[in-house]
Amino acid sequence: MRKAITLLLALLLITTHSSLAFSQTPSNEWTAVQALRAGEKLVVKKTDGKQVKGEMIEASDNALTIDRDGKPLSIPRADVRQVHVRVGKAEKGKWAAIGAGIGAGAGSGIGAIKYSPNVDDSQIWIGMGFVIGAGVGAVTGLFVGKGKRKRVLVYTAN
Repeated sequence: MRKAITLLLALLLITTHSSLAFSQTPSNEWTAVQALRAGEKLVVKKTDGKQVKGEMIEASDNALTIDRDGKPLSIPRADVRQVHVRVGKAEKGKWAAIGAGIGAGAGSGIGAIKYSPNVDDSQIWIGMGFVIGAGVGAVTGLFVGKGKRKRVLVYTAN
């Protein structure tokens, strides 16, 4: 049962984000990075595989400078593999609702497994599973949604 729920959650996450992955048309021109406004929230993927988040300060011909936790960080152009711009607000409510729905369904299913018509008050398992599952799912979804923002791929190195 757990494997089925885990697989269902994984498929749900993949399908909700696949449209974003296919809709982006990145540029391999550094001028796209230079055209970004100061203060835009960036996610820079470096050639060594590391990812750096910060706000745009400037992009010269040789380097990208971002504000990372109040300190300027200069990344040489040769070390930049991709630049994403984070747009929009975190959709905490949406993810909390998705989590609550999944949790309620999973909790009800687990409660239904515990249900036995031969035992008094056994029907409470379904309702309690629903309530507890919805609560746990909503809190989990809230934390997942807190960190989720759309990313637009602006630049990718050749």
